[in-house]
Amino acid sequence: MASMTEINSLDDINYKSPSKFKTFLVGVLGFILLVIGFLNYYPVGDAIKKVIRTQMAGSGCNPDFGDLSINPLLLKIEVTELSLPSRCFNQAGKPLNLPFVSINYHLISFLPLGLPFRVDTQIEGNPLSIHFVAGIGEQLIRVKDQKLSLSKLLPLVAPEFKIAGDLTVDLSMSSTYQGTMTGMNLKAVSKNFTIPGQNIQGFELPNLRVGEIFVEASSENPPRIVIEKLIAGNPNSPIRANFKGRIDLQEGNPAFSPMELVGEVNFSPSLKESIGILDLLMEPYPQRDGFYQVKIGGTLGAPRGSAP
Repeated sequence: MASMTEINSLDDINYKSPSKFKTFLVGVLGFILLVIGFLNYYPVGDAIKKVIRTQMAGSGCNPDFGDLSINPLLLKIEVTELSLPSRCFNQAGKPLNLPFVSINYHLISFLPLGLPFRVDTQIEGNPLSIHFVAGIGEQLIRVKDQKLSLSKLLPLVAPEFKIAGDLTVDLSMSSTYQGTMTGMNLKAVSKNFTIPGQNIQGFELPNLRVGEIFVEASSENPPRIVIEKLIAGNPNSPIRANFKGRIDLQEGNPAFSPMELVGEVNFSPSLKESIGILDLLMEPYPQRDGFYQVKIGGTLGAPRGSAP
């Protein structure tokens, strides 16, 4: 091989042809950069909005949003000012407005097998994170140790009833793509559960600081939901209760879901004093160790009590 001092012209240099792999790699990188540039500068959000409005026209569920951006490098989609009409939830009233929705793609999921995403948003100032898996034939929603403000979220689903406090939820629910539930496991805990003073069907209810509440439920045979534990209150609470049973969930109108819960309830002396007719109302129910034995039937929208 000639030394550096022996090379007197370009003709003495031995050029090698570029490898085919390098050529292919440069082409792929160029295509990726072209796609990124296209998604960054082309108004993708406007195009998607037109498609949604065309497909959902006349359905009553026609969502709207301010802007939509895609980050291919981070595998992330961001939507601002998302508005979902109440008809999307089979309800009447104001739309659900979300200031933002961020969708991040994660690595592949094996339980179930599918494509996993994390959805971050905010409802009435309450941050919410949901893990979602688009599987084969079904979808999975996972909410892990999510702290929810009941006073902010309940008016969206039951504006006629008031409750307050923070509820920490651990939920795993699977369903078909048509919305039929195929499985569910739920745990919910609160340390500051409160029922504010209100009038319920002509009955004036005082402010009740229940404090602790714990719910554990599952569904291995949908649409039946098995309430394994429903425990409320402590020795210092105005109400103490312990129930279990089942709810046969009716899709589209949960208020008509038949239910059957069996358990016991106790009222503090101060609550009995503030509600003079409470003892009279509970007279048909047998007592055991100071707790009234109660069976709750009817539906979620119109429950009715009886002796077990």
